[in-house]
Amino acid sequence: MTTVETHQTPYEPGAYSVAPPWAVHGQPETAAPWAGAGQPETAAPWAANGHPETAAPWAANGHPETAAPWAAGPASGASEAETAELGALPFGGTVPPYGSPGNKHGQLLVRFPHEVLGAARPDAPSWRPVVAWTFFLSVLGVIPAMRRAGKAKAYGRTRLPYYVAFLLTLAGGAAFWSALVSDVALPLYRHHVESQATEAVQRKVLGDGRVEAAVGTTVKSGGCVPAGDRGADGLRAYDCTFQLADGRSATMSIMADLRGNWETPKR
Repeated sequence: MTTVETHQTPYEPGAYSVAPPWAVHGQPETAAPWAGAGQPETAAPWAANGHPETAAPWAANGHPETAAPWAAGPASGASEAETAELGALPFGGTVPPYGSPGNKHGQLLVRFPHEVLGAARPDAPSWRPVVAWTFFLSVLGVIPAMRRAGKAKAYGRTRLPYYVAFLLTLAGGAAFWSALVSDVALPLYRHHVESQATEAVQRKVLGDGRVEAAVGTTVKSGGCVPAGDRGADGLRAYDCTFQLADGRSATMSIMADLRGNWETPKR
């Protein structure tokens, strides 16, 4: 087997222009519009030197009627001192001093920033426990109110609801407890005291022997019931009924104090 070696000539590229299109001399029709020197009809408007009618307004030197308003010199009526005093303002205007109400640097660029900031804070403690503590402990309810108000302040929340809850509950609780004491507690206490006084009267009437001496026989049973309100002297009228040993019954009106000491009223 015979091997044939074939020699290949490498490809040689032709000449290639590396100059940009606008660098081609002598061909203005292929050059860039802004490279047309001496041809104002093909050049950029701002490159037209000597042709103010085709140049940009701000490039018109010596033609104030076509120049930009800010390129003109100071007005005829304005002095050089006034122009120097105004000077050039910084971009965006002047910046208010730090800490002034007009300085908004670093704040949220939203319509209601206080609502956005408040949403990120922890919720304030509930004011309902203040109502419960104040209702049952009266003035001592100010302690939980102050503690919860302090936490609310640390969270950036208002402290007013806790003190309002304390004051309103204090007033309502005072009215409630006063009515409860005057209309319920005191009547129950007086009833208990009078029941104890009636029992003491019955024991002494049946046990001291004065009734038996008055009726002349043994008293088998008997009882006394109040016949009126207790007076300013501490005495109260009682009607007593007795069952005698001989089958008869007897009644007697007496006056007695809270200890059961009794006496017959004077006629």
